[in-house]
Amino acid sequence: MTNNLHIAVDLRRKGYFMRLNRMAVLLALCSWASGTFANNTSEEFDVYIKGLQAGRLSLVTQTKGSDYAARILLRTTGLAAKLLRYRFEATALGRSHNGHYRPDYYSEKSDTGKRQTDKTITYVNGLAKVTQSKARKPHWLTPRGQRNRIDPLTATYELLRDRPKNTLCQQNLKLFDGARAVDITLTDPKSDRKGITCRGLYKRIGGFSEAEMRKGVSFPFKLTYMPAPNGAYQVQSLKIETLRGRASFLRR
Repeated sequence: MTNNLHIAVDLRRKGYFMRLNRMAVLLALCSWASGTFANNTSEEFDVYIKGLQAGRLSLVTQTKGSDYAARILLRTTGLAAKLLRYRFEATALGRSHNGHYRPDYYSEKSDTGKRQTDKTITYVNGLAKVTQSKARKPHWLTPRGQRNRIDPLTATYELLRDRPKNTLCQQNLKLFDGARAVDITLTDPKSDRKGITCRGLYKRIGGFSEAEMRKGVSFPFKLTYMPAPNGAYQVQSLKIETLRGRASFLRR
């Protein structure tokens, strides 16, 4: 029971689970809803905290040419859901070119059972405009200094999507969630019977409180790929060391 209570705390505190004009954004959302994007993919991962199953992550992406759209749902399951109801949903729309992403729109909603929050980010020339239900905190970053950083869901899509073997372990992502900036890098591919594993680093850059920065700035993780039927390589697992132990995302 103690371990499961810790899981509930982790899910709540860490948030495992989290430039177009208005008319253009509306049209893009309608394209998503009507299924006019050409290529659709769906991924599901079980989430483990300290070895115990705590939730499920579902990621749906659609692409057409350079345009992409993504939806994510992270929720507690099983005993963890009985201890703490947690649900996080997000949507992102944007464009990519030669591995560089230009998000247009991002929105998220979270529900802990006791509190609901929401956030929307729109982009003009790479500059984020943030609207959110949470009151702004003094240590949060302002969007002005975070131009061309991507949203959290676009970063998740780039981490978890299928990719050619010769592009593995090369991601270098700079993200801004409307308050905090984080850098994510992947390097050092290693092959074994389990596939190809990348060494990753999640690094806090700014927008965190002094107490948060004292507790930790850099968090290592491992991302493991296996060959997929389509000839690309597919993420099988992501394992990250957090302040409260290991969190794992394992493909279903």
